[in-house]
Amino acid sequence: MVLRADRQGAADHGHRITAAIACHVARAGGTVDELTRLLLHPDHEGGRHARHIALRSGQSRALDYIRRVWASASAAVADTRVLESRQQAYEVLAALRDRIETTPWRGERGRTALRVLRAHLNFAEIAGGPLHHASERQTAEEAGISRTTLRVVYETVLKPRGWLRRLRVGHGREGSTWYLGDGSADRAGVPTSLSRFRTTQYPPTRHLRSGPPLRQGRRPTSTPPSSAI
Repeated sequence: MVLRADRQGAADHGHRITAAIACHVARAGGTVDELTRLLLHPDHEGGRHARHIALRSGQSRALDYIRRVWASASAAVADTRVLESRQQAYEVLAALRDRIETTPWRGERGRTALRVLRAHLNFAEIAGGPLHHASERQTAEEAGISRTTLRVVYETVLKPRGWLRRLRVGHGREGSTWYLGDGSADRAGVPTSLSRFRTTQYPPTRHLRSGPPLRQGRRPTSTPPSSAI
């Protein structure tokens, strides 16, 4: 039963990633054929679930699955409308998840960086926006890596490329304050692709302590469960 539950959990997670990629392709004006080529490409990390279906049940079954996911994604994108306040913040996070899952993460360090970003995205979903709190211990446990590896990925991949900004260093049991970016080169403010959204959280500023107080979401005291895509 435990093994079956683990397999089901992995399948659910794979499906959520596939659905996020399909939504991204649909928003970009892509086609089901483009989505199929993307998911079945052997070097695309996000297509692992679809390729596993093809390997286990055959190419025809995998293609049927991709068409069903595409139909759902197309309908969801067609129904998208502008939302207000906290709901809008969740739309920002959904867009970030799309971008994270469809970015190529090459090599072992890239795959590790992806796991760390997914952990921070889970924390951000709990907090209700890109601004969130997380300690090294919480993040390392959520990503399933050591704290030493976590620090290396922060300094060599995620912070230099604009995926994460540490706004305030935590002390003791207090987690650091982070802002989840979109990997853009300009990290001085809110990422340009997200600037049209007004969220319930204040955006990061260079003078955080002198600005308005941070509105905090529910702060995880232990490793939070993975959030659904």
